Amino acid sequence: MGQCFDPYQALDQNLKSADAMNRWILLRPRQRIVQRLKGQRVLDVCCGTGNLTAMLVAAGSRAVGVDSSPTMLSHARRKNIATEFKLMDATQLPFHHEFDAAVISIALHEMQPQVREEVWESMREAVLPGGRLIALDFAVPGRNSLLARIAGGLIEQDERGTLNYHPEHYRNFQEFMRNGGLLSWIQKRSQPVEAEYRFWGGTVAVVVTGQSASDMDSG
Repeated sequence: MGQCFDPYQALDQNLKSADAMNRWILLRPRQRIVQRLKGQRVLDVCCGTGNLTAMLVAAGSRAVGVDSSPTMLSHARRKNIATEFKLMDATQLPFHHEFDAAVISIALHEMQPQVREEVWESMREAVLPGGRLIALDFAVPGRNSLLARIAGGLIEQDERGTLNYHPEHYRNFQEFMRNGGLLSWIQKRSQPVEAEYRFWGGTVAVVVTGQSASDMDSG
């Protein structure tokens, strides 16, 4: 995840329409994240075009959005959100215990495994002791429902489309899903799961990790 190569520059002209679809599909998962983080100081890692950042700020959180894509940040800044957007490599975040929580949304799946680990550890360093790390990403559904099949097919089609401008993205997505998706990946981390929420037939999940385990929940 360097700052020299910006694969999303190829999407610059189409990001406005893609952004609108993204807001609709991820509205409920993001609302769940916002509910848990109201009024807190939040680092939005790999913030993209800033949709979640905007929701956090509107709900009273003090949010900072960071991303390694100048193209994405350009679109985020056009939203005129009263917050900071910073160009940064998420594996080397320059923050030390400055946030109540750090969240990463629909980004882990596109990273190489080692980069994924480095980003997570960088997020851990950015939050206060006892702070939360929250991830929103693709998951393997627990049951093969009609909704899960439809949603899973649409996700696969959309991810396959990245072959046109960033083939590594699709290969990393395949590896991520072969290994169980977000829920499996989180289970291998050292922090206990505080809450888990599933959407779109279980193909999309939000996982909240913290210092002490509590109730599991599904949405």
